[in-house]
Amino acid sequence: MKTLAMPVTADARLRRLVGSLADRDVDVYLTTHTADICWLTGFTNVFDEEQAHLALIAREGSAERSTLETHSLQQPLLFTDARYSAALRTLDAEKRWRILDEHRPRFAYVVELLREWCGAHAQDGQLRIGIESDLRLDAYRALTAALDEQDLSAEVVELPSLVTGLRAVKDAGELESLKAAQALTDAAFDYMLGYLKIGLTEREAACELEFFMRRAGAQGVAFPSIVASGPNSAKPHAVPGERVFERGDFVLMDFGARLDDYRSDMTRTVVLGKASEQQRAMYAAVLAAQSAVIEALKPGMTGLEAQGIAERVIAEQGFAGAFIHSLGHGVGIDIHELPLLAPKVKTALEVGNVVTVEPGVYLEGIGGVRIEDYGVITEHGFEPFTHSPHELIELS
Repeated sequence: MKTLAMPVTADARLRRLVGSLADRDVDVYLTTHTADICWLTGFTNVFDEEQAHLALIAREGSAERSTLETHSLQQPLLFTDARYSAALRTLDAEKRWRILDEHRPRFAYVVELLREWCGAHAQDGQLRIGIESDLRLDAYRALTAALDEQDLSAEVVELPSLVTGLRAVKDAGELESLKAAQALTDAAFDYMLGYLKIGLTEREAACELEFFMRRAGAQGVAFPSIVASGPNSAKPHAVPGERVFERGDFVLMDFGARLDDYRSDMTRTVVLGKASEQQRAMYAAVLAAQSAVIEALKPGMTGLEAQGIAERVIAEQGFAGAFIHSLGHGVGIDIHELPLLAPKVKTALEVGNVVTVEPGVYLEGIGGVRIEDYGVITEHGFEPFTHSPHELIELS
């Protein structure tokens, strides 16, 4: 699969951010979130899980607030280190970013650059620096210490989930990456149907599942895979262990692939051997709930409303109280993103949101069922990316 170093959407993403800064009357935005920086730059297959980067993006100057010179907007700054700088500069063929890997405290350098940009305005207390509200405490302390040491008068403004909120509406390129990641995941499930058997351990099955996705072309796994059998399947986030599959077990698999920095997420539950009447009833309840939600999802619906549909259907099927977690979440560069389908969430869904729909029924000591698809909210409803079968599968 060919990967573009700089998608055509990268400039549009920066413009969206700059527009948000103007709405909040902030002069410059500072982020250390690797996923946010990955999204803003459009660079793929270079970032890992480390928070080794810092991006600084200025808003365009205006007659009302000309604190920053316009050239700073034209070339946002990306601070990194020598482990990444060469790869980043290669990806930034058009030099849209000023990429720095100075061997010095980065926040002191950031403040020094802000002083240069601000000129006389810095002493007027006009500079407003936006940060994410969950900036690490040590980073926040380094920033405020540098402001004090260099006597730069500035207001630090918390902007909760600013870029994360922008990322919630996916563009066409992102949707294609998400669909491609899911195609690998569907293929992995089809493969596992021929691999699962009595006598394997959960750990063996999880290893085989993850190896298949990597062998098929995945950049990596979207998250640590869940393979839970028998009573363990009643634990929504069970860790694969040494339990041996037995006849009559539920086997719940929650997994996904990572491809060009985008992730997939799906869950399927199968039975080894013939399902009992109780297992069939549990499965039917979950499938009915998922089908009802998928049919109802549309722009304007809230996470609370979607959660309510699933809970109501499961209760009507005789399993009230057995659905013990939120219905779904956004997926993209991170496995858990905005928006959320969950209790108390009153934010309306928008066209371009990508969400999971994953109701479940869990009976302690017996087992659990979860069925999960993910897809995009469109003008007409919900378009799933997941194409694996939904019916109960009994493996001989």
